[in-house]
Amino acid sequence: MEHDIHAPDAQGFIALIHNWCDRRCEKCRFIRQCRVGIMEADLVNESGLPGAEGVEDDEARLLRLMGVDPDELEDGDEEDDEAMDPDLEQALAAHRPQEPEPDEEAEMQAFQRKHEQQREAAMNAPLSRLAKAYGELVDDWLEPRMDAFTQRGITFHPRQELGVSAGLRTPEVLVLSEAFEEIGWFQHMLWVKCQRALQGRAEDLDDALDLDPLQSDWNGTAKLCLHILQRSRAAWSTVAELLPGEAQGTAVMLEALERCEDELHRSFPDAEKFIRPGFDAPGA
Repeated sequence: MEHDIHAPDAQGFIALIHNWCDRRCEKCRFIRQCRVGIMEADLVNESGLPGAEGVEDDEARLLRLMGVDPDELEDGDEEDDEAMDPDLEQALAAHRPQEPEPDEEAEMQAFQRKHEQQREAAMNAPLSRLAKAYGELVDDWLEPRMDAFTQRGITFHPRQELGVSAGLRTPEVLVLSEAFEEIGWFQHMLWVKCQRALQGRAEDLDDALDLDPLQSDWNGTAKLCLHILQRSRAAWSTVAELLPGEAQGTAVMLEALERCEDELHRSFPDAEKFIRPGFDAPGA
């Protein structure tokens, strides 16, 4: 029977769903079916204050959510380690410092040189340069306008809403605030994820890994970039509609996003074929 990547496991989690998401956990319908998302949901303790005394670290919290007592693992029970759910082990690995496997020094240095070359190539690729340029355009456009927008009650982060008087919280201001929060959230993530897709593909091809290119991590990351572009474009369209006086500036942003999307399709022509667990389930 073929494995359904969208189906929750015995503990109610969709495997690997967090690998290709936009990390807006508080807005995600899968937050309690995601091993990373559920940790974000539980970061605030009963007092409503994050980081208060008694809150477990991420790894201990994740272990308890999976029904594993972290104290028992600290005792060094090798049998428990061997029986650990591979999905749990992968989720835990995301919260641990990654250390290279020990190799001879010359081989490690060669690996590091190759990794640096691949990173530089990814940073200098047209897609990466376009994504970075878009992020800089947003900063250049927003910085001289932010004070004026803030005085109107527009916010750029949910925490700022507490300081906005009720009289300023009109429907238009609330919609604009949501649009600018979206823009800010994705502004630099786009560049980071484009680089991850480019570098990941280079590493896989260099290592000649026998992987399905359609369901590779780098193709999934490219699809996430398409999602980011779509959300960013929608947010800028909202700004253009509600702030017609800023039409020229918003048109520049939309054009930058369009150019980035064109290059993304050229660089990763099969990105849309990637199936993200949960998000791309039939009928989702």
